[in-house]
Amino acid sequence: MVADQVDSRKTRSNNRQQQILDAAMTVFLKKGFSGSTTKEIAKEAGVAEGTIFRYFKTKKDLLLELASPGIVQSLADTMEGTSGQSDEVILKAILTNRLEVFNQNRELVQLLIAEARFHPEIKEQFVERIVLRAAAVMQRFMTERVAAGDFKDMDPKILTGALVGMMGFFVLWKEFLLADKYVDFNSETVIDSVIEVFLNGVRNKEKGEDDENKA
Repeated sequence: MVADQVDSRKTRSNNRQQQILDAAMTVFLKKGFSGSTTKEIAKEAGVAEGTIFRYFKTKKDLLLELASPGIVQSLADTMEGTSGQSDEVILKAILTNRLEVFNQNRELVQLLIAEARFHPEIKEQFVERIVLRAAAVMQRFMTERVAAGDFKDMDPKILTGALVGMMGFFVLWKEFLLADKYVDFNSETVIDSVIEVFLNGVRNKEKGEDDENKA
């Protein structure tokens, strides 16, 4: 009975928190971060303004919390789901996931990037809580491949940056420059091409030759 009551309170709390986050998203997208107030968010959520601060210390925490779970956790889930498969399969899953996450959260990501230019504290927290955590998940994969000798002896951080950078150019071209009218890149073709270029550059060909000789 007590356990049921605890679960019920936890469910209500989670629902209320999500209710506030949904309202914050609506208000932020309509008025921008700086132009929004917690009073407006509370009104949109149908709660007292003080209720917001039971869940989030500041308006900034509200904005960052909107992005944190999906951007980081979905990547970790993708990595876990493809564990033990080929490099091609894993990297395609990673890049496909990153593109899907961006497409699902396009307006939020654009809002975060825009606000980070004017609010150094948001930029710092965005990098620490989201960018670096997501990068760390990918770096573990790179570290494992380097340690196994499958990839050349290179800094996993640089390898991660190189992969993200190549894919990032096409996102920049399509979503921020809106340059599809000049060259319209097919997303799946881009992902396959980026993976081929990346793996051809980082794979340890000497190990492959040694494996063939042993066989």
